[in-house]
Amino acid sequence: MVTDLVPSPVLADALDRAKWSARELVKAINPRLNAMGQPPVDLTAGYKWLRGHRPRSAAVRDVVAVVLTEATGLRYTSAQLWGLDQPTTESAETEDLLGPLPLEHVLRTASEWTSGAVEPALVHSAAAEHLTAAVWDATRQAPAPPTPGLGDGNYVAPEFVDMLFEQLAALRRLDDRTGGGPLSQRQARIALHESLTLIHTGRYTAATGNRLLRYAASAAQLAGWMSFDAGLDPAGHRYQLLAIRIARAADDTTTVSSALGMLAYQHAAGSNPRLALRFAHAAVEHSAKAVPLVQARVWGRLATAQAAAGDLEAFRRATDRCRQLIGQRHSDDPPSLYYFTPQQVDAESGQVLVDLAGHTRGRRSLLLQEAAQLLNPTAAQGTATGYRRSGLLHGIHLVRASVGARDTEATAHWITALTTTLPQVQSIRCRTLLTGVRTAAGRQLRAAGHSDALDALRTALSTP
Repeated sequence: MVTDLVPSPVLADALDRAKWSARELVKAINPRLNAMGQPPVDLTAGYKWLRGHRPRSAAVRDVVAVVLTEATGLRYTSAQLWGLDQPTTESAETEDLLGPLPLEHVLRTASEWTSGAVEPALVHSAAAEHLTAAVWDATRQAPAPPTPGLGDGNYVAPEFVDMLFEQLAALRRLDDRTGGGPLSQRQARIALHESLTLIHTGRYTAATGNRLLRYAASAAQLAGWMSFDAGLDPAGHRYQLLAIRIARAADDTTTVSSALGMLAYQHAAGSNPRLALRFAHAAVEHSAKAVPLVQARVWGRLATAQAAAGDLEAFRRATDRCRQLIGQRHSDDPPSLYYFTPQQVDAESGQVLVDLAGHTRGRRSLLLQEAAQLLNPTAAQGTATGYRRSGLLHGIHLVRASVGARDTEATAHWITALTTTLPQVQSIRCRTLLTGVRTAAGRQLRAAGHSDALDALRTALSTP
C-alpha cells in the first residue's frame, strides 16, 4: 500500500537536541497523559511518528510539544511538530485573562477551559511577566454586584449548594489521602464545569449566586492544586489564576489569599523564588483583614518563599508570625484549612530547612538536625492520621536531611518505610522527588551495605 507519509524534520531535530530516542520520548509523555486521565501510548509509537505518522489524539500531540520544549529549552508547538496549519489546542497562555474584564468574560473563559475543547494542562508555561500581569489584574477585579439567576434551567436551592460544598470537602480529603490522581483531577474539573453551567442556566437568588461563584473559585483552586501535584504546572498556574478571578468577583478574600499562597508555594518548589516572593507578599496583603488562621496560612507560604530565596532570617521571622497567628483559631475559620496545624507548620519548616542547609555556610549540620527533628513526627504519623500524601512528602524531605547528614542508618530506615506508603499515593510530584532521592542516596547506601533499601524503592517506583 502506497502512503503519503512525510517524516517530520522538526520532530527528529527536537529529539536529537533532547538526546532522546523515540522510546524515551514516549516514556516522558506517558506520566503526563496518566495524570490527565488520558490512555498511555505504546512505547513503539515514537518510531512511527518519526516515519511521518501523526498521533490521532490532540492531547498526545500537545504533550509531546510540551515535554520537548522542557527538555530542549526551545519552544515547540503541535503545528511545528506535526505539520498542522491550524493548531487546535494551543491557546495563548494567560492573555485571555489579562486586563480589566467583566465577570461574564471570566466565566466564559472558565467554561472553555473545562469544556474539553481546550485542555489547560496542555498549555505551555506562561512567561513570568505574563502570569504576573494576569494575576495582578485579577487581584484588582471589582466584586460583581449580587444578582439572581434568571436562566431557563432548574431552581438551585440553597441546600443544593450546601451539598456541593460537602462534595468538594470530601474531594479535598481524598486528595490528602491519595494525591491528585487522574480520577480526582477529572472530578475537580467536572465540579468546576458543573458549577459554571449552574451559574449560566440556573434560577437562584442573589445570595445563592454569590455562593455558586465561591464554590466555582474553590473548585478551580483545588483543580490547580491537583494539577501541580500531578506535575502539570502550567495547568496549576492557570487554574489558580482563574480561582483568583472568580473569587474576587464574589468578594471572597479567603480564596484569593489562598490561591495567591498556592502560586507562591508552587513557584518556590519550581525554583523561582522571585515569583514566589511576589505572590506570597500579595497573599499577605490580601489576607490582612481575614481571620487569623487564613493569615497564618499565607505567612507560612511567605516563610517558604523566603527560604527558597535563601534568606534564613526572613524565613524565621515569617514562621514566627505564622505560629503566633495559628494559635488564634476562630469559629469562622474556613473548613478548607482543617489540615493547617502547628504540626503542619513544623513539617513545612523542616522541608525548607533541608534546602536552606544546602546553601547556608557554617550552619549546615545544625539546620539539617533541626529539619530532621521537625519532620520526624509527620513522617512517622502521616499515614496513621490519614494524611498519606503529606506523610510521604515530608518523609521524602526527611530522607534528604539524612542523606545530607550522611546518616545511612536513618536514610535506609526511612526509604524502606516510604516504600510501603508509595503504592497508596497517586502523586507524580512525590514519585519525581523519590526518584531524585534514590539517585542522591545511592552511593552512600551501597557503601554502607544498604542496597536492599534501594532495591525496595526501585520496585515501589516501578509499580504504577
